[in-house]
Amino acid sequence: MSRRAVATVGLCCAAFAVLAACSDSPVPAPATKTVTVPPTTSTPATGSTSGGSSSAPGRVFDPRTMQADVKKVLTETYQLKDVGDVLCPSNQTVKDGGTFSCTVQVGGEGKTVTITVTGDDGRYEVGAPG
Repeated sequence: MSRRAVATVGLCCAAFAVLAACSDSPVPAPATKTVTVPPTTSTPATGSTSGGSSSAPGRVFDPRTMQADVKKVLTETYQLKDVGDVLCPSNQTVKDGGTFSCTVQVGGEGKTVTITVTGDDGRYEVGAPG
């Protein structure tokens, strides 16, 4: 094979590789989406406690606000269709690095979404449903 034939084959392969990389397929959604929700301040329960300490958390996420925001992230960012009820647990402390799960109905199936707190100011990431 001549040098010219080898060069032509090499150029064709390079052009094919470039064209294959320019696909029209959509970019997959990110693994997580950061949302900032103002946390609420939990007030200690009234009444007497022995020892004078309270087990009530300081700042906690408002579950109703979080549920609405998780549903919004799933429909707008992850572009999921037929997102139903979202249920997040109450009394989740605003503490950087903390994690907990919310349950969500997607297409009639129960799924779990992991919430990862990313700051002490109320920021958290919503993971993809699994």
